[in-house]
Amino acid sequence: MSYLCPVCAAPFGGGEPLADHLAVSAILHGGDHEAWLDDTVADWDGLSRAALGERVVDHAETTDDHEHVGDHSHSHSDPEPASGLPNGIDSGASAHNAADSTLDADAQAIIEEARDLTREMQGEDEQ
Repeated sequence: MSYLCPVCAAPFGGGEPLADHLAVSAILHGGDHEAWLDDTVADWDGLSRAALGERVVDHAETTDDHEHVGDHSHSHSDPEPASGLPNGIDSGASAHNAADSTLDADAQAIIEEARDLTREMQGEDEQ
């Protein structure tokens, strides 16, 4: 089932992706996402993503939309290959270099740590 973010109405294909979006937005940007989590799920920062997902879907509107942007005229019976990340974030190297230049030093450090952890989880550091 897909849900709309209760703060910004972005679509997410499940409770855990919605929880990830809310938590990451709250941590990186604060603002409305953090305020919503603080008001709605007071202990959000101590929950697992599964537990947070279960709690936030109770407050999210369901949708037929799903976790990608662009032309929605494709057939759901024939999945097409992914061409980027949810919400229009480009995963290409040029895009991440451009994005890094707009972030402050703390945000850049967080992003780089996330990249390192992702490479480690995918086994890329064992080459």
